[in-house]
Amino acid sequence: MIKRMIMLFAVALLVLALALPAFAAPLPDNCSRDQGTVTCTTTTTSEKNDKFTQTETTTSQGNTTNKQRSSTECGGTGSGKCPPGQF
Repeated sequence: MIKRMIMLFAVALLVLALALPAFAAPLPDNCSRDQGTVTCTTTTTSEKNDKFTQTETTTSQGNTTNKQRSSTECGGTGSGKCPPGQF
């Protein structure tokens, strides 16, 4: 009887472990996952001058909120720096 209960418990844990990824929250459209690293990229065009674009890239580990690091790049400026007051 005890062996059956232990076996049933082990099978239940296995089923739960296999089903757990199915309940994970999906990533937003602007994000991708590669070997546990989640990268989200957002590109914004300046309201004042549409030749300026700002690209913000956020990387995190495992999900979108864990150990975040951000970097910002500006396009159309020649220097890669964002002009003050454009965004």
